[in-house]
Amino acid sequence: MAAVSVTYTACAQTKKGSAPKQGTTYAKLIECSEQTTLPGRPEMEPTTTKRILIVWKSNTPPHQIFWRGEDGWTDCVVAKARKNNNRQPKYEFGETWYDTQEIAPDKVKKGDTLELTLMYGGKNTIPAEVIATMKNRIFFKTEKSQWMFLTVNTCKKRPDIAMQ
Repeated sequence: MAAVSVTYTACAQTKKGSAPKQGTTYAKLIECSEQTTLPGRPEMEPTTTKRILIVWKSNTPPHQIFWRGEDGWTDCVVAKARKNNNRQPKYEFGETWYDTQEIAPDKVKKGDTLELTLMYGGKNTIPAEVIATMKNRIFFKTEKSQWMFLTVNTCKKRPDIAMQ
């Protein structure tokens, strides 16, 4: 008589990655600011620009950087910021005490001051590790790390710009 052995296995499910961790060993938040531009024509809507300054503290450059605010998940344009010694604030955007040059994330070096500008309209999906309550945070990862974040508790309101 032959014995039959039947083994049941569970179906494999997509493995959810680790929950994002505080990223303070990789980056330091300097400030968040936002400024509204009031259009010169009444039929146009005002636009608000949010910019975030951070210092990159890791030897490993970021691979991806996103903002998760109250209004969703969006890409960030990364620019290297350099102090320009302006004594008079120019309200082109806030207190323009620095100049910027757009840079690819993989070109970021330890000690670089970065300006992150939100770029709405992207089609990136929110990673499963980022839960719905994780808002007002900068999310980033390196080529081999899990998602990390910096919490943005306050954002300075700069004077409005009235277009003529």
